Amino acid sequence: MNNTVTVLKCEKYDADLILTKMNEAWELCGGKDSLNVSGKKVLLKPNVLSDAAVSKAATTHPEFLRAAIRFCKTHGAAEIFAGDSPGFQKPGFKAKNCGLYNICKDEEVEWYDFSQKNITLACPEGQMVKQFVVSDIYEKADVIISLPKLKTHQLMFFTGAVKNQFGMIPGLLKSSFHMRFPNRNDFAAMIVDLHSALKPSFAFIDGITSMEGPGPGNGIPKETNLMLASSNLVALDAAACRIIGYDPDIIPILRNAIDRELWLVNSNDYEIKGLSIEEAKIENFQKIRLTGSNNQLKDFLIPRFLRRFRYNLNPKPFFSKSKCIRCGACIKICPAKALEISKTEKMVKIDYTKCIRCFCCHEVCPEDAIVVKRTPGTSGLVS
Repeated sequence: MNNTVTVLKCEKYDADLILTKMNEAWELCGGKDSLNVSGKKVLLKPNVLSDAAVSKAATTHPEFLRAAIRFCKTHGAAEIFAGDSPGFQKPGFKAKNCGLYNICKDEEVEWYDFSQKNITLACPEGQMVKQFVVSDIYEKADVIISLPKLKTHQLMFFTGAVKNQFGMIPGLLKSSFHMRFPNRNDFAAMIVDLHSALKPSFAFIDGITSMEGPGPGNGIPKETNLMLASSNLVALDAAACRIIGYDPDIIPILRNAIDRELWLVNSNDYEIKGLSIEEAKIENFQKIRLTGSNNQLKDFLIPRFLRRFRYNLNPKPFFSKSKCIRCGACIKICPAKALEISKTEKMVKIDYTKCIRCFCCHEVCPEDAIVVKRTPGTSGLVS
């Protein structure tokens, strides 16, 4: 497998500039040997966590998508689709507020509704899952190009090119995986299974404006002025982690992927072109604090009452009385059914005995009304 990762400076959201950088990155990665779209049907898979405003930096920037569309046209793609499926959206979702749908209209590219038809995708080599239900766009596309946003993630610590494939599972079907795999490492293994089944061909990471702090939806936009690219998405994410200050060996998705030795032998098993990691490194990037043991045997040997005590001290979601608008998005997406509207307080009430700490509620909250922290409490409310 080609283990080349290209890292380039890209200082603004100008489609012509981004296209130039994409072409340069593609050439450095090996050109047609790394990605050949000529005569093929291409799916561009941006990261659309929710239909949030562009200014929040929660989604792939619309001009980044425009540049990717033009890249595919330039290199002879026969047909181009774009689409994604956020965890909480109605059927027929069109990413209008975040600007992606209008870009597709401008460029005469179909924005594909991932909820219109599902297929079963076999994953015989999967560790956790042997088959997935995904959008039928998988059968229509010859090539999948991932267009993730460089962001932190409350559950997985980092979200990039590999995690971006989770959007191929339509809508609320995604939340069931959190219930099936509440353990962080098991959930990571499931994501790697999905990546192995889908086999995306290439990825360009939008790191022009990234998200630091409490990502993936309510973090802080940060100007990082980078674009990364590779046909090896595990190598790409490993490089991106190092650039923002994470050790890829302790990121659950990457640790699982590297353990399988299908994409990398170890977390240094890639070649960097363009900027070096040190040249691209972003100082003082606010990361998610790493929590929980990576040693499952050690966890097993801890007495049950101590495991429960430690679990109760883990970060958990708290709801802001002043910010919550009671839209119900968090309640609908919660796989554990741990949330409800309190009739007495007229606020979201959480049952921490049911909460599995998946943080789906935090991801979909449109008002930044949920914080994830360790603060003791029973009501789940903050001011």
